[in-house]
Amino acid sequence: MLLYCSAMERAALFDAVGEQRRRLIGVLEGLSDEQWNVRSLCEEWRVRDVVGHLVSILEIPAGRYLWRSIRARSFDAYAAVVARDYGSQDPGQILAMYRELASKQIAPPIIGPIAPLTDVLVHTRDIGRPLGLPATLHPEGLHAALDFCLGGRAFGFVPKKRIENLRFEATDMDWSAGDGELVSGPAEAILLAVTNRPIALPELSGDGVEMLANRSC
Repeated sequence: MLLYCSAMERAALFDAVGEQRRRLIGVLEGLSDEQWNVRSLCEEWRVRDVVGHLVSILEIPAGRYLWRSIRARSFDAYAAVVARDYGSQDPGQILAMYRELASKQIAPPIIGPIAPLTDVLVHTRDIGRPLGLPATLHPEGLHAALDFCLGGRAFGFVPKKRIENLRFEATDMDWSAGDGELVSGPAEAILLAVTNRPIALPELSGDGVEMLANRSC
């Protein structure tokens, strides 16, 4: 049984993951060498390192990735090392690997395909925003990712305490979640803010924004 249930079926979620990867690849194909080295919204990661992360989690077998994370005593620490390792390759080579793997269907047990979907949606904007690029997010996928992140069980993405006693309302799609002080704004900005991207906070309004900002860490 999945811990998270979406209005989108499992197959549709996997389709959205593949589509979002291809949308991101289309953006990456137009980047200059300078843009590949721009710092992303992920602390200490350049654009190329974020792409390296997205490729590595598809290319390295899940069991090996988990085992090496345990040996490193930290999933995040191992992910950072591997992201920079993959990201150090020539952009053309990284892109070629990503294209080949874009349709691969992998998902963690219990949570399912909403996890890789949320991951690629957030990282797409980790790359796009610092470069001043418009959003290219899968709309139904974004809706599902918001449901997941604001459902209180988005382990590894959104700590439950960050969203407690807050109500979120998107101003550009029919979506809302939670109870408490209001946080409203574009769906993308809500997704980024709850996943600890403070750059999106100025785009939000409501009495709950300050509370959300104080919980970022």
